[in-house]
Amino acid sequence: MLKIDYFLLELIVAELRAKLSGASLAKVHQPGDDSLVLRLWNGRQTLKLLLQVGSESRLHLTRQEFNNPFQPPRFCQLLRSRLKRLETIRLLGYERVVELCFDGVDQRYRLVCELIGNRGNLYLFDAADLLIDALHKPQMVGDRLLRRGEPYIPLTQTVRLNLADPNLVPPENLYDAPQLEQWLMQEVSPMSKGQAAVLGAAVHQKSDILKVFSQFKEDWLRQRGQVSLIESESQPRLVAYSGVGARVLKSATDGLSQFLDQCFSPSEEVVSEIGERARFRHIVKTQISRLQKRQKNIVVEQQKSESFTERRHQGELLLANLPLVKKGMRSVEVTDWGVDPPQAVTIELQAELNPQENAARLFKRYKKEKRGVDHVERRQQETAEELEWLESLLLALDEAQEASDVIEVGLELLAAGLISVKKSEPVSRRKVSAEPRLNQTLSPGGLRIFWGRNNRSNDHLSAHMTAADDLWFHAYQMPGCHLVLKRDGIKGDFSAADIEYAARIAAGFSRGKDEPRVDVIVTEGRHVKRPKGAKPGLVTLTEHRTLRVFPLRVRTDENPLDN
Repeated sequence: MLKIDYFLLELIVAELRAKLSGASLAKVHQPGDDSLVLRLWNGRQTLKLLLQVGSESRLHLTRQEFNNPFQPPRFCQLLRSRLKRLETIRLLGYERVVELCFDGVDQRYRLVCELIGNRGNLYLFDAADLLIDALHKPQMVGDRLLRRGEPYIPLTQTVRLNLADPNLVPPENLYDAPQLEQWLMQEVSPMSKGQAAVLGAAVHQKSDILKVFSQFKEDWLRQRGQVSLIESESQPRLVAYSGVGARVLKSATDGLSQFLDQCFSPSEEVVSEIGERARFRHIVKTQISRLQKRQKNIVVEQQKSESFTERRHQGELLLANLPLVKKGMRSVEVTDWGVDPPQAVTIELQAELNPQENAARLFKRYKKEKRGVDHVERRQQETAEELEWLESLLLALDEAQEASDVIEVGLELLAAGLISVKKSEPVSRRKVSAEPRLNQTLSPGGLRIFWGRNNRSNDHLSAHMTAADDLWFHAYQMPGCHLVLKRDGIKGDFSAADIEYAARIAAGFSRGKDEPRVDVIVTEGRHVKRPKGAKPGLVTLTEHRTLRVFPLRVRTDENPLDN
């Protein structure tokens, strides 16, 4: 996991101060529980500043797009209502604490960002330096606890040797790299584990502790850092001063923020996890876990009720042997002639009941247990269908390429009551395209192939775009897209090549996309039915066959093909 230390943060703040001082605040977004994105206009362009606390604490400009929540969180709304223009940005002391000073609607404010790992937080203070609110509920950090309405208390700092002291040099009794690293970490401030390790590696190469330390100190005082991603103990590490002997993987050449943006977010998939997709995935997984527990409980109930048919059989045996039964008996032994060979069966009785009443009691118990079994079977089917729907949502989140794809999943969760929005939610945030978007391509024979991106588009494809003689595909017994191979007016059978190609795409856009082979259902459109009241994307098949194919991922084309 990459981390930003004090030295790197110092260079970031210098870059941000040059680009953002005096910039007006256009918008505040909170794409994740631990992150804020400030949109700032500096008179030339709009820049996005990412502030993130937690395990991946960081602060830099970003070009990435984030999925924002349906409803802006409380802290986000507070910043929107109070802050207007960023005056300046600076570091506080030798800790990873950054202060952003703002002109506000009524007074000056400062946003204090403590980028100290899992204990990190963002705090908003008024002109009197009293805490208004925080991104997360303030917790005890060391011996310090910040409370609303109270002034800021800086992090407790251990008294150490100041790296900026012109007379500071390593003790003469240091002989090797490990000793230098230990001295730096225990006695010198500012310092970080990563930077100490880099200096230790340089000493290991050059064996001159004073020269290595002096060169680093001079570079730091003159802010001559060269931010790089280096290989350190088989793990990549971000450092501001790489030094001699470091194995550099890549360096910041086109701007520090752009470099960090790429390091922390090498792909769209990683970036989008900051946003709404991560929250929805958590909600869906929690719901799946709950339903899986319910399934186990249903199995237990089913096992308890498996003997309900025995009650009816005992009642029938009792009626056939009424002469043997007398009121006051607690049990009776009768012969069951319906099995081969005949067997003796002992039937428990209630002594206060006569023979007919005992038989009626057994039939009544049978009917009650049968109703229970019917209820268990209905619950089992409903649970299985809901799990199938949730697994499809999870796959849709994994496959989402744009914010709109994630929003469509959110609307399904909203309709199902798994998330909620306030009445003040802007109508524009609830809108989706009238026509669900589909992926499409052409088969080897030139036939159109369509497949869904999520439950909504799967539903539309199967219910409204699948003709009776089209071929419909779906990965067997696993979440996946609905896929249709259009007949497009051809007569006779589809070619084997077209069928296999379509089946491979259906496998490739399923949960089995990384498997060597996947079974895929193939059936004609006339055999695909959507049960009344079923959740989006759920269908039943009256008949089908399966093919085993290699999964195939193809480039998708969202532009409608001419009919």
